[in-house]
Amino acid sequence: MTNAVLERAAATYLERYPSSAENLRRVLMRRVAKAGRDDADRAAEGTALVEALIARYLAAGLLDDGHYAEHRAAGLARGGASRYRIRGKLMQKGVARDAIERAIVTLDERGEGSEREAAAALIRKKRLGP
Repeated sequence: MTNAVLERAAATYLERYPSSAENLRRVLMRRVAKAGRDDADRAAEGTALVEALIARYLAAGLLDDGHYAEHRAAGLARGGASRYRIRGKLMQKGVARDAIERAIVTLDERGEGSEREAAAALIRKKRLGP
């Protein structure tokens, strides 16, 4: 697994999906694991390449967990997700707890997606009630 292959895979993934640093790491590590099934040295080399790539993307601002958490939380809130569900979804994507809490506080400050609004959106989505 070469640096160019990982770079291309990361760029393609980020073009299609917004991502946290940990989620991108998982995606790339699955590729490394698949490529290095037979060779442990290759897998170790791939891991080092992934870590360097993630660090470079974080430094360049291509990956920003705080920004990702805010946008993902706002989208989930508009879709009727409760605060509990928003926290869970962000934790699944590998976002740090402090970034999750800042995203929730930002939602509250903006007045977006209160629990009542989330319940109403979920009811409309599921077509419950009148």
